[in-house]
Amino acid sequence: MSELFAVWIAAILTLMVYSYLFADNPLYRLAQHLFVGSSVGYSAVVVIHNVLRPRLVEPLLDDATGNWPYVLPLLLGLLLLTKARGTTAWLGNSSVAFLFGVGAALAIGGALIGSLLPQIQASWVSVLPNTAGGAGAAVNNILLTVGTIGTLSYFYFTMGARKGPGSGLLRFGSTVGRWVLLITFGAIFGNRVMAYVSLLIERVHFLLGDWLGLVG
Repeated sequence: MSELFAVWIAAILTLMVYSYLFADNPLYRLAQHLFVGSSVGYSAVVVIHNVLRPRLVEPLLDDATGNWPYVLPLLLGLLLLTKARGTTAWLGNSSVAFLFGVGAALAIGGALIGSLLPQIQASWVSVLPNTAGGAGAAVNNILLTVGTIGTLSYFYFTMGARKGPGSGLLRFGSTVGRWVLLITFGAIFGNRVMAYVSLLIERVHFLLGDWLGLVG
C-alpha cells in the first residue's frame, strides 16, 4: 500500500508540473512550492545533522581545551543572523565579507588548479605519427591543437583591425576558432536536448507503466 501510495503521489505531481505546458496555473505553482519547500527542509536537516552538530556543537560541548577556535565560526554565524533586520544588518557585514572572501579564493584556486592547469597540460600533445595510438591519435592531436589555437585566436581582439605581418594568419585562426566554437556549442546543445528527451521518456514510461499499467 505504501508503494502504491507513493506511485500515485509521484504521478499526480508529475501531471501537475506538466500542466504548465498549457498555461501557468495554481496546480503547477502548488507543485513548485512543494518542491522548493521539501528541498529547503531536506537541506536544513542535512546541514544540522551533518555539519552543525558534528563539526560545531559537539566540539564546543567537548571538554578539550583545544576546541576554543570553534567559537569564531559560531560568532560569525550568529552575526549573520542579524542581517534579517535592517537596523542590525550592519553587524553581519563582517560575516558576509568573510564568506565572499573565502568563496572567491576557493573559486579562483579551484579554477586554476582544477580547470585551467589541467586544460593547459592536456593541450601539450604530440602531433607526430609515431606517437602512442598511431596515425589516428596523431590526427586527433592535430585537431585538438588547431582547435585550441584557433579558439584562442578568436578571442584575441587587439589584433583584429591591425594590418601587418601575421594579421592574415591571425584572421584565419580566428575563423577556425569561430567554427570550432559553433560546433562545440551545437554538440553541447544536442547533448542537453537528448538528456531532456530521455527524462521525458522516463516520465512518460512511469505514467503509462508504473501508474496506469498500460505498458510492461
